[in-house]
Amino acid sequence: MENVVFRRASTIEDYKGVVDVMREAWSMETSEIVPVHVLKAVDESGGFLLLAESSGKVVGFALGFIGYSEEYGYYLYSHMLGVLPEYRGTGIAQQLKLLQREWALSRKYDLVTWTFDPHQGRNARFNFGKLGVIARKFYVNYYGELHDELNRGLPTDRFLVEWWINSRRVRERLSGKYTPPSFDEIAGEAYFPIKTARKGGVRIATSLEVAERDLVALEFPYDINKLRDTDLESALKWKLLFRDAVHFYLSRGYIICEHVLGNIDGEPRNFYLVVKSSLDEILEGNWLWR
Repeated sequence: MENVVFRRASTIEDYKGVVDVMREAWSMETSEIVPVHVLKAVDESGGFLLLAESSGKVVGFALGFIGYSEEYGYYLYSHMLGVLPEYRGTGIAQQLKLLQREWALSRKYDLVTWTFDPHQGRNARFNFGKLGVIARKFYVNYYGELHDELNRGLPTDRFLVEWWINSRRVRERLSGKYTPPSFDEIAGEAYFPIKTARKGGVRIATSLEVAERDLVALEFPYDINKLRDTDLESALKWKLLFRDAVHFYLSRGYIICEHVLGNIDGEPRNFYLVVKSSLDEILEGNWLWR
């Protein structure tokens, strides 16, 4: 990242650069893109817009605005974070989030929230594993039908994640003091309600058997995009079983707190850890598996 500069927008061309990143990062149609005039309005009215620039070109951005809830007061809602495909894996996305955290803390916000597709494993690893978010809300088909490559053919179910930026959990996760558990650490302790099997070279979800346990591991596809392209019916079935499982546990006070990547008999597999615990206990770093 030595050639990357992080800065605010200063010209109309900067906002157009953000639009270009949206189009390339998600293969967005024009109807889905946040227009230049909205970006400028958010940026100049107390919202958050930060650019990542390399060699004079906008290669990434983070966009947010102020939200409010009766329970927690004012917070930052982080609406979008995008990086050009050729710059993924360079640390730009994480640096944008760290700078966003600094911005929010300097304005006395304790909470940053955003939605994301829980079936995208790369995002799960980033949000839970690197940043230390938690989730207590799940939205069914939140955006309706979206015309971009990631969401093609599937409902836009979303987690609403909470990033408690001044909590012990987040501070220790960002410092590297506390890392996510391995699959081996939770395999003997967790209950696995989503039953899966191999079929035609891919893993599919076969059934759901929910039960209340202290520690639950919800499996989701290692690569939902590949599964969708090879077997759309199986991808949709997994989403629907996962939806039912999440509703069961969240409605009973469980909290989704970690992403676990397992390598089981040479096959990579994704899981979310779901715990029956209070928010305070989780934010203080009290874990059932250690």
